[in-house]
Amino acid sequence: MKQVNNKKIKQYGYLKSLKILTYDNDEKILIKKRKQYNLEEIYKYLDDHNITNYLKPFKITSKELYFNYLNKKNLENDEIAKHLIYILSDLQNKTTIYKEIDKDKLKEEYDNFNNKIVNLQQYYFTLQDVIENKVYMSPCEYLFVRNVSIIYETLNFSKSIVNKWYEIMKNKKTERYVYCHGKCELNHFITSTNDYFISLENAHLGRVTEDFIYFYKKNYNDTDMLSNFKLYQHRYQYKEEEYLYLLINITIPEKIDIYPSSLKKCVELTNFFDRLKLNSTFILKNDEKKKHYENN
Repeated sequence: MKQVNNKKIKQYGYLKSLKILTYDNDEKILIKKRKQYNLEEIYKYLDDHNITNYLKPFKITSKELYFNYLNKKNLENDEIAKHLIYILSDLQNKTTIYKEIDKDKLKEEYDNFNNKIVNLQQYYFTLQDVIENKVYMSPCEYLFVRNVSIIYETLNFSKSIVNKWYEIMKNKKTERYVYCHGKCELNHFITSTNDYFISLENAHLGRVTEDFIYFYKKNYNDTDMLSNFKLYQHRYQYKEEEYLYLLINITIPEKIDIYPSSLKKCVELTNFFDRLKLNSTFILKNDEKKKHYENN
């Protein structure tokens, strides 16, 4: 057996791209290839702001990061998500700053949103027109035509909130920024003796909505996003323009190809429409809760 730091390695293993070393006293460490070279700056920023809930390597080299192995708690996704929300809101509360709004960049972002919506409308209108002129439709085409109104409703709603967001933003001088994890999702969060964010290679200063948008898109099928968002807003309340920006980024649908028609493509298309319906339900129920609290 090979000896390292007065301990003998009795077993090598792998967890995806991570190397696991087990010593003769059953202690384990994880070794991760280093992908980014300003990690020390990320760790210093978090330490300077008293952020403790991130997994910091005990050894850093030019090529690898060494972590102590942690045994995860046996929790359901909804439980893990609540832990994640607590730590995310703590991170944001401790790192909030205000930055001056660049009006040129703001207008460019507004135009990009509108252009994306217009392009999607044209794409789906054309696709619908081609399909409806066919004598026989494939299963995917039939599924698309039956549900295409959901796409148009979503795009119309997206356009309205883009305009509402821009009307608020163009009259503001500053907006809030926070330190973002960059890959905020259940797979990058560990509940052990403490709670930790992992995989911080993409951490950066960004808009307050960035991490929850990423979390929503990655885990909307894995946990109750409405209750997560309610807890999140209790701990880090969005301003109106921030909430609108969140909605813009979760409602504008992607461009989906329905060809070639197959069972797999039908499943993909069904999931696409289910996602649009889920987004609508999330917004409606959250707005109902907001109105209830405002009227009481």
